[in-house]
Amino acid sequence: MTDILEALVARASAGGEDGADAIAALYDELNDTVYHWVRFYIRDGHVAEDLCQEVWLKVAQNISKYRSGTSLLGWLRTITKNTAFDYLRSVQRRPSEVLYADHLELDRPRFDQNPEEHAVRRALAQAVASHMQKLRPAQRQVLVLRFFDGLSPGQTAEIMGKTDGAVRTLTVRALRRLAEVMPTGESSSELIEELLSVAAGRHRVVGTRVETREARAHVATR
Repeated sequence: MTDILEALVARASAGGEDGADAIAALYDELNDTVYHWVRFYIRDGHVAEDLCQEVWLKVAQNISKYRSGTSLLGWLRTITKNTAFDYLRSVQRRPSEVLYADHLELDRPRFDQNPEEHAVRRALAQAVASHMQKLRPAQRQVLVLRFFDGLSPGQTAEIMGKTDGAVRTLTVRALRRLAEVMPTGESSSELIEELLSVAAGRHRVVGTRVETREARAHVATR
């Protein structure tokens, strides 16, 4: 995927009609990611959509300044953060990096949930957002990138300057630490199990057993 994106950047930098097509392809590939990043700072969805368009305008104007071989996602994330902060300063609001429950994809309503189950899920998302602040900076960053921004291990590795394997290891360790500080209860355990399953790249981790606070999360695989 990185090679494909780099090729699109090279075409975009060349300009012309093909360059415009390359920018459009980058937009299709990465706009959902940009939107998640903007929503990290901007609560209003309509404003976030407008700022996404501003981000892509800046990308088109500055694509020739991107240095091939560096982190494209890191470059794009910086543009996105600066755009959000510029907006917040323009309306005299203080930039914040506080996590909110609706940043977490796992709190979205699902077809197999009744209203009560969704309410529990949302409460857990709020607990995750709150207790994330108790993690070390690198642990918090990897979980934000993986589960709040929805990035793959490879994309997360690119931004953090780590290998895919290091990101996977850090993710599991961060989730184990999160399990220790989360409120006790079966629902909390199930949520951490699900996050561990996603982190391990499986639909469900075989033999996963997670205990919150009093015991460490334990992952047993085949």
